[in-house]
Amino acid sequence: MSGLYEVATWMVYAIAAIMMLVATAAAILAGLALRLAAEFLRELGDGREDGDTEHTENNPRSPA
Repeated sequence: MSGLYEVATWMVYAIAAIMMLVATAAAILAGLALRLAAEFLRELGDGREDGDTEHTENNPRSPA
């Protein structure tokens, strides 16, 4: 019975390690997705035409 307990214990350890690796990979992928979304939204904001903003000394992106 001791051998069965040891095998079960190592199986639980292996499953826990796999779950930690999957959670780490998911967190990294979520961070990359958020970064790409932020860059996309930033590009949308910067994609205005030249006449849409007026450059002033104190506020370079003040609306026209």
